[in-house]
Amino acid sequence: MMRSLESVLSSVSNLSGDIPVELFISGLTLDSREIQSGMLFVALKGTQTHGLKYVLKAQQQGAVAVVWETDTSGEHESVSDLEVLSIPTFEVPKLSDQLGDIAERFYQIKDKKGNTLSNYGLSIVGITGTDGKTSVSHFFAQAMNALGKKTAVMGTLGIGLPTSLHLATHTTPDVISVHKLLSRLALEGVKYVSMEVSSHALDQGRVNGVAFDVAVLTNLTRDHLDYHGTIEAYAQAKQKLFLRPELNNIVLNQNDVFSLEIIAQRGTIKSSGLILRYWVESENSGLGSDQKAELIASNVKFTLKGIEANLSFGPAQGKLQASVLGWFNLSNLLATLSAMLSLGVPFNDALKGLNQVTTVSGRMERIDTPPILSVVDYAHTPTALRSVLTALRGHTQQRIFCVFGCGGDRDCGKRPLMASVVEQGADIVIVTDDNPRTEDPKKIMSDIIAGFENYDQVTIEHNRAVAIRLALQQAKEGDVVLIAGKGHEQVQILADRTEPFDDREQVLKIFGEIVA
Repeated sequence: MMRSLESVLSSVSNLSGDIPVELFISGLTLDSREIQSGMLFVALKGTQTHGLKYVLKAQQQGAVAVVWETDTSGEHESVSDLEVLSIPTFEVPKLSDQLGDIAERFYQIKDKKGNTLSNYGLSIVGITGTDGKTSVSHFFAQAMNALGKKTAVMGTLGIGLPTSLHLATHTTPDVISVHKLLSRLALEGVKYVSMEVSSHALDQGRVNGVAFDVAVLTNLTRDHLDYHGTIEAYAQAKQKLFLRPELNNIVLNQNDVFSLEIIAQRGTIKSSGLILRYWVESENSGLGSDQKAELIASNVKFTLKGIEANLSFGPAQGKLQASVLGWFNLSNLLATLSAMLSLGVPFNDALKGLNQVTTVSGRMERIDTPPILSVVDYAHTPTALRSVLTALRGHTQQRIFCVFGCGGDRDCGKRPLMASVVEQGADIVIVTDDNPRTEDPKKIMSDIIAGFENYDQVTIEHNRAVAIRLALQQAKEGDVVLIAGKGHEQVQILADRTEPFDDREQVLKIFGEIVA
């Protein structure tokens, strides 16, 4: 793919210099290590360093031009490197804010008549919230594909069709990668994309230039305060997805009070977008009868086979029968159904597709260890842990074992909160390491322990494999063993190395050794 640099940058505000008409580029990137011959290097002002530091390397790698973000701090001396470049350079104030539009112009797709396809011809669903983003994105893709509508996901577990994912490095990639991937998916025949949209991505503009057809809220609880600082700043970052004037449809969790804040904020902007609220009748959050939801679940039953519920959407009625576990997954299923309805999928068709979804990898994932039930889940926040433990309590009359830890170099304030939640929700508690990173595991453990009332009844074991073994060895018929925190992850991140480690593989390996 080749594009004239003029066509890619012509609409950029406050661009310095004249763009050579004859200059064409073969791609664009923020990473000098990814430069190939003919590419445009984009140098942004980062929190630690400026991309200008790498312009000489970019030219050596084959970059044919550099566009760079104005830096008024005076902290970066690398601006002088521009003077020795032999390729054109262009300064742009607040380049980060315009990069999504630049990427969209480069990766644009035209129809047979030569007209540019808006959003690459895709219908894009953006899903945000503290918990449930991954499940909703995969439920949506599974259900739509079951109806013959080719749908891809973009998020924590990877990018592509649910059955053939390519690994991702971030929940939401950088903005150039986002547009490159959307363009590629469209060229592969994909018609719909469900995208996880993290608070970091919204704050950093990683989805700029993407015109979402539907924005979905799962919930909002404490998380990522190590980055945002306060829950208010975290909420404001999440709100950005719902305050886009061009947004067509919004799906809100009527059981979450943050939905009311979004509705109030939406009232301050001009938009013709529609709001579809989903609600679990048995979980009336007290938001008021005047805020009645459009999609309602009632007569909910949790069985060993999954979830059953009666659904109503206006005059339409139907039966949900999904083979997934937990009341929070009921909420995720309703969010999924609401997104499908927002895109015009008929209720009966949408429900038919929804009833075919399966558990998402590492999210309430059952591991075959009869006669006990072993479950691996990604829960790494107090609310997520409470939800998982509450859900599993409904699936057993016996004991619940919980193996969990807290990540290093992350919000330490949630550590005692998670301990309190586990102490209340589980019968046997084993605390272990969970990606300590550069932080002292003993310090992490000390923070967690502060949240227990009866510390003497808690087992401490830093070695995660040994901790899992302790739980499986003690569990008896009818017990549940929950290994929480890592879910789908396949490594343990330590200060000086990263080791292969998959909770699911460990459970099967250890259980096999125990019963042998």
